[in-house]
Formats: sequence, C-alpha cells, structure tokens
Amino acid sequence: MIYKDLIQLDMEAADTDDFFDKMAAKLEELGFVKSSFVDAIKTREKNFPTALAVEPYPVAIPHADPEHILKPFIAPVRLKEPVKWCEMAANDVEHDVKFIFMLGFKRSDEHVELLQILVANFQDESLMERLMDAKTKEEYMEAILSMEGL
Repeated sequence: MIYKDLIQLDMEAADTDDFFDKMAAKLEELGFVKSSFVDAIKTREKNFPTALAVEPYPVAIPHADPEHILKPFIAPVRLKEPVKWCEMAANDVEHDVKFIFMLGFKRSDEHVELLQILVANFQDESLMERLMDAKTKEEYMEAILSMEGL
C-alpha cells in the first residue's frame, strides 16, 4: 500500500486545498483514484478534519470514501513549510501540519486498525525525527517501513 512514487518530500502547498489539488492530480495520473476524488476529499476534510495534535509534530491523515478509490494506498508527504490544518473532532482548532499521510481504501472498514497503528507511531519522537531528517525518498520509505505494526 506504500508506493515510493507517492512519497512527496518538501512539497510546496499554499494551504490544504492546494495540497489536495496537487496530490489528487498525482494520484489520478498514477491510477489510484477516480476524478471524483479531489472534490470528495476536500468535502470530507471540511466536515471531518484530520489533523492529529500528536507530539512532537502534528500529522494529518486525510482520506475519502471508498467509491473514489481505484487502488488502495498510503501517500506519505512531508511539506516544505507547514500549512494550517483543522484538528480532528475540533474544527475550530488549527495546527501547523508538515506531515501528511493521505489514505485510500477500497472498503470503509479497512482503515480503523491502520489509523491506530499510525497514530501510535506518530508519537514516536525518534521516528518523526527520521522523517524530518530524511534526505531521499528511500530514507523516508525506510523510516515509514520501520513503523511498529505496519
């Protein structure tokens, strides 16, 4: 589910909409999502924001409903500069998010266990520092694949 082609290091995005436009275009071009994905993920994010206030760095885990997904994926992104992202279950709280793990699932029940694994790992300071310091997609992928339970 993790493809090196989907890793984006130091991606530039002005805000969440810009991020979604860029990632949806890449995911669609590579055959992971339908053209309906970009609108679906923006709408879902507005209604159900996905930033997690984990330490040491807040992380966002946006995802859209399964009918917009062609092939399951995890798209790990590190932004060049953080963007404001609304907190999960607290639309009025924003976090500066630099790390995003965009998720795509074919079944709505597939993501619960993975989300728990990811959230636990995002609180591992040494792992997050490895993600922050990675210079190449290979180093980033290696850090992700070292996550406990993945």
